[in-house]
Amino acid sequence: MSRIQDLEALLDESPDDPFLIFALAREHEKFHNTLQALLMYEHLVGQHPDYIATYYHYAKLLLEAGNRTEGLRLLRQGIDEGIKAADSHAVNEMRALLGQWTVEEE
Repeated sequence: MSRIQDLEALLDESPDDPFLIFALAREHEKFHNTLQALLMYEHLVGQHPDYIATYYHYAKLLLEAGNRTEGLRLLRQGIDEGIKAADSHAVNEMRALLGQWTVEEE
């Protein structure tokens, strides 16, 4: 069984577990199943906005795919959520990524 199949089986048992959804999105991303990864990240942001790790990976995938506006919006949203959650590590990572993509605007 592949890692994706393993995660899907676990998700069948716990369909609203944000960690499993995130892990499955990351696996899809790893295998270039970009649309599936994007849909799962979108679900996480909508249903589990406090799952902070989502924002960095979702935004990065969008930025790399050329959707700069949405990627930057998600980074800013993720930074706000990360500050609320006192997740300074995630906030710092998102700020660094935001800085890489906004340096041209200055």
